Amino acid sequence: MKILLCLVLVIFSISVYADQDDLNTLQKQQDWYIVKQDKTRNITTYAKREDGKSILSFKIEATVDASLATLASIHFDVANIKKWYWETLESTLISKVSDTEYIYYLRFKTPLAPDRDAVLKATIEPYQMGHNNYMLLSLRAVPSALPIPDNVTRVVAFDMDIKFTPLVDGKTKMDVQGHVDPSGHLPAWTVNLFQHQAPYATMVGLYRMTKRPEYQKVSYPLAFRYMQQ
Repeated sequence: MKILLCLVLVIFSISVYADQDDLNTLQKQQDWYIVKQDKTRNITTYAKREDGKSILSFKIEATVDASLATLASIHFDVANIKKWYWETLESTLISKVSDTEYIYYLRFKTPLAPDRDAVLKATIEPYQMGHNNYMLLSLRAVPSALPIPDNVTRVVAFDMDIKFTPLVDGKTKMDVQGHVDPSGHLPAWTVNLFQHQAPYATMVGLYRMTKRPEYQKVSYPLAFRYMQQ
């Protein structure tokens, strides 16, 4: 039994060091490189190391078989974000500042570490035909907006911009770019492994939500304004 345990530990250690070496190589790249390309779902995810940062930035390019209204309603339905966003345990609307601005709370499961949480301010730039033919949803961390629960580490760096561009065939092009630092004492190479997985997994979860009847048949008005009349 002891021999088997030692063997498992050795294999795990080799795997960890190999992953770390691979990530060290990747982190030297200053340009966007492809992490995953799913041609069936039309999802491509990228990563990039920004100057002076050990945590990778991420980018997503996807074409979703859903309307702008459907995607807006899913993102605005804060209470159900936990059903599709990667490793999210809790999602709660804190306040509606206006019809284009709101603050909400997320709590994330973090393997082998305390849970993370984030308080985010969402700002919407509505779609306006002939002016900006897209909707832009910008998310920024506001870590001091709520007290930090016990046994949780607050995410202080969460920047994400999500651009939704309607296409002529009823589909929507999504361009996402962001940088999230989960704070705490997690090694950068471990965080970057998560950064490789999370964008794609989140998009797959979003695709799943677009098939639900309550989002395909959108009830107007939405919780927030996604289109400028």
